[in-house]
Amino acid sequence: MKEYVIWPEYFSAELSRKRGRRISKSLAIAKIRPEIILKACTELNWKCRIEEGKYPRTWFESYGFKIIVTLENKTESKHKLIKTLVSKLKEVSSKSA
Repeated sequence: MKEYVIWPEYFSAELSRKRGRRISKSLAIAKIRPEIILKACTELNWKCRIEEGKYPRTWFESYGFKIIVTLENKTESKHKLIKTLVSKLKEVSSKSA
């Protein structure tokens, strides 16, 4: 089992890549809520939990939480994990809107 720390700042449309966004601007999400992330992880059959924490690069304007994803497959790269999660987040947030 391997744990990955995923910060909501990775998906934020409000941040530049220099300040922490890890995906393209076209995939970025404006409003990131913990409930939507948990729902997306559940739909992907991932074990995840939300913990308190501030993103080190932008601690002064952080979302105040981080996502811990636990996967059985240790070969999954963090980049692939982020890409998969953002596509599911887009799908889940469009359903809830």
